[in-house]
Amino acid sequence: MGGALYIAGTGSFAAELIDIAGAASFEIAGLLELVDESRVGQEIHGLPVLAIAARPADDSKAILAVGGDRREAGRRLEQTGWGAATVVHPAAHVSETAELAPGAVVFPGAVIGAHARIGRHALVSRGALVGHHVTIGDYATLGPGANVAGWSEVGAGGHLAMGSIVVNGKRVGSGSLVAAGAVVTADVEQDERVQGVPARPYRGR
Repeated sequence: MGGALYIAGTGSFAAELIDIAGAASFEIAGLLELVDESRVGQEIHGLPVLAIAARPADDSKAILAVGGDRREAGRRLEQTGWGAATVVHPAAHVSETAELAPGAVVFPGAVIGAHARIGRHALVSRGALVGHHVTIGDYATLGPGANVAGWSEVGAGGHLAMGSIVVNGKRVGSGSLVAAGAVVTADVEQDERVQGVPARPYRGR
């Protein structure tokens, strides 16, 4: 497995990814602070906090533990020279023909179907379902119980909230947000927010 694993983030979501990575038998060496430099040198979640620039000389890797749009945080990791680990909880099911890029994290209870592709630093949360021949873009997030049916696509940085559904063959554009419980029956444009059954564009938080 190589060097140790570092969790890039110090908030509550970091505690979740510490649990996932530990269950996947990673040796977790510490946390990387991305926002508040005053936390460097502290101990949070029982682990030491390092500056993102303090990359070890070995082949240690990192995973992102920040919510929202993680693309900028991912760029900072890459610019600092950190490699990314792929973390799959042992209670997840991943098809042998699926492809998982570096940085992808698959939570317990998730199912990833045949010939699916999961992008860099994408998150597939608890109980999420990824159908056959689905493409999940870099930095995309599938919330708990989200269901993406076969031949569909979620673009880079797209976010499917808890219990949302994308029916067969539809595309959710990059940077888009699908609200909790929404059912996507038509393509969602880039950076669009949709909600409802069937999902329709909306404004606001």
